This record gives sequence, C-alpha cells and structure tokens, in this order.
Amino acid sequence: MPRLLIRNALVIDPARKLEKKLDLLIEDGHIKAVAPGLKADARGGAEIYDAEGLWLLPGLIDMHVHTREPGPELAEDLSSAALAAAAGGITSMLAMPNTEPPVDNPALIRRLSAKALCLPVNVYFSAAVTLRRAGHKLADLKALKKAGARAFTDDGFCVADSGLLNRALRLAKALKVPLLEHSESLYLTGSGVMHDCLQARRLKVPGIPREAEIFMVLRDLMLAGAAGAPIHLQHLSCLESVDLVAAAKKSGIKVTAETCPHYFTLTCEDVKNSAFKMKPPLRERADRAALKKGLAATIDVIASDHAPHAAAEKAKGLLKAPFGVIGLETMLGLALTELVHKGVISRLRLAELMSANPARILGLKNKGCLAPGMDADITIIDPRAEYRVGPRFYSKSANSPFIGRRLKGRCAATIVGGRFVFRARAV
Repeated sequence: MPRLLIRNALVIDPARKLEKKLDLLIEDGHIKAVAPGLKADARGGAEIYDAEGLWLLPGLIDMHVHTREPGPELAEDLSSAALAAAAGGITSMLAMPNTEPPVDNPALIRRLSAKALCLPVNVYFSAAVTLRRAGHKLADLKALKKAGARAFTDDGFCVADSGLLNRALRLAKALKVPLLEHSESLYLTGSGVMHDCLQARRLKVPGIPREAEIFMVLRDLMLAGAAGAPIHLQHLSCLESVDLVAAAKKSGIKVTAETCPHYFTLTCEDVKNSAFKMKPPLRERADRAALKKGLAATIDVIASDHAPHAAAEKAKGLLKAPFGVIGLETMLGLALTELVHKGVISRLRLAELMSANPARILGLKNKGCLAPGMDADITIIDPRAEYRVGPRFYSKSANSPFIGRRLKGRCAATIVGGRFVFRARAV
C-alpha cells in the first residue's frame, strides 16, 4: 500500500488534547508517526501532501445516516451516500435500519455489509430493535450483533412500549451494543408537520408540540436509569431535552445524546416550505441557543440525520411531503460556520463531537484518534474557504434548507485507510 506524508498541518486530536502544527506519516493504512519535521524513509515513493494553513482531524464519523438501501433508491443508495459522505469529510457513517424492508434480520445485515466493502468510506449498519420496526416484538438482537450490527434503533419511531424498551436496553447492555432511541411520542405529534408556533399558524398547518419530545426523553432516561443500561438519544431539538440529559448525567444515568446542524442553525421562524420539514421539527430561538450551549458540554455528538427524498416527493408541499433533509455534505461546513468560527465551541471540541465521541459510542476502537497505530482515516479542513451551498450535490437528492447559504470552512480532503477518497477543487 502506498505511503503518504502530510506536512505542515494543524493537527487536532481530542483523544490526546493535541492541537499543534505537525507532520503525519501514513504507512500500510495506519498512522505511523505524528511529529514535526517527518521525512519519508529511505524506501522513498511516499506521496507528499502539503497541508499548510489546513486543519487535520481524525476522520469524521456520522452516526445517523439514512442511505435508503434497500428501498427507495431513487433518492439515495449506499454508493451515492458514500460519495456524499466523502465530499463532506466523513470517513465513517452508521446507516439507519428504516429501509424497505427494514434491517431486522442477520442475512440483510451481512448482504449490506458485504456490499459496503467496496465503498470509498466505512459504512456500518444499525439494526432494528423490533421486528419490522413495528414495536411489538424484539428482533433477534444477539444474532444481529453476530451478523455485524453496530447499534440497535427503530429510528423514525420510538420504541413506544416501555416494557419492550426495558428488555431491549438490558439485552443491548449485555451484548455491549449501543441502543439509539428516537425520543418522540407519535401520539403527541399527531398530524403535525412543523413545530407548534406562530409560524405554523401563519402557514395554516398543524403543529407538533414540544412535549412530544420532552415526554419521551424523560421516559427513556428513567428506563435507562432503572435498567442500569446506556442509551443514546437521537436528534435532540428542545432546550428541556438538553436540561434533562444534563441532569441525568449528573445523577449517574449512562446517557449520550446528539443534535443536528439544522437544529443549531435554523428555527421554526425559517420554515417556508417542505425543504424545512424534518422530524423532530425546527424549534424556537431559545431552543437553538440551548442546543448551542449544550454542545459545549452536555451533548456528545453532532450527526447529520441525512434523510434524502426524491424531488417529486418533496414537491408535494408542507402538508404531504415526507419529513427529512440531507446533511452529509453540509454538516461540517455548518458546524464550522455556526459553532467554531463564532466561538461557540473550540476546534478540539469539534473533533470530539464529530469523531472521538461517535467512535467511542459505537465501539470503533481504531478510529477517532490520531495516535500511531490507529486507522489512517483523516479529515483535512480548509477553515478559510468560503462558498455557497448547492444546488448540486454528490447525493442523489437535493432536499436541503441550506441551498444558497454562504458558509465558511469546508473539507479539503478525505482520507480513508491511507488513501484519498476526496479532494476538493480549488475555490
């Protein structure tokens, strides 16, 4: 395998609290050395990449991606999602199981995992907690883990039956596989299409009350505490959710949580059409502020919740269009623009939220760190690059509320297993 020497980068490694201008040498798909003044050894033949003015992070890990395969592959498939991930600086992603059919059996996990081997980024698969994600009977979690499942979730739905979730939490703990919960009560969301607020009334559409999330977050935390089991809460959108997670952590409950760029960037006041329709919905300014504050300490992960849809589906309007927005290619730029450049979080914290913490939660022991011997999965960032989003994407879909938005900071190059899988064109 070719060798690669990256010179003059600002190396940012949260695992070692390292933030220093250094060189990094890659051999045989692994990090060989990180130090100043590195030289290729006498064998020669190493490719040299000058990263002057650029940041070098352990490869970004997006632990919430909808690849749509198998199922509505007109919107996305594994290959197009992997290309979009690489363009967004993401070296590893976790695919959600709400496909058609759902990923609830070992044979499908094995088939998808085999197909993923030839993709430019690492693709891991989560499996459904319940059969067909119907919430009535647990899937064979033990067999799913053996087949390669990295997490269990019914994402898109919560596990509404508290007794069933209690059993799932205890079993997931025994199997040492994280359980990811979509904390939202469908009984309370009803027919709502956006947050219940003044803008919903202006648009004359039914709203979703914040209690739909808060109620389930509280229930999920109580069940995890009673079971003594870890739980990961997906796509938090409410200030009360942040407060509940902070209190749970202080009390010893084993909880981690994520939020997404749309929640720390937009509010319900921005909703104009179906491009802004996602679940949970965009909330209010106070929620956005609380999420930003939470990212500095309480929230563990930034994830995209990349949810592609065909243009014809999103064209059905706010009432009838499906929930979801794409995010693989905008997650990093939004985090840099809205969080790092505005002083909300540091560069080291960005690397924790988008690499080290997802690696820890998913048990990816050779990722999320730049120490010698670790996998050479690396994201190189140009922090000064300014550009407008879209309208064309590597994803098959373009259902983004950020098209036309100006961002500062983007992926300059993505390296997986020591090989370049993406290099940005000069701006």
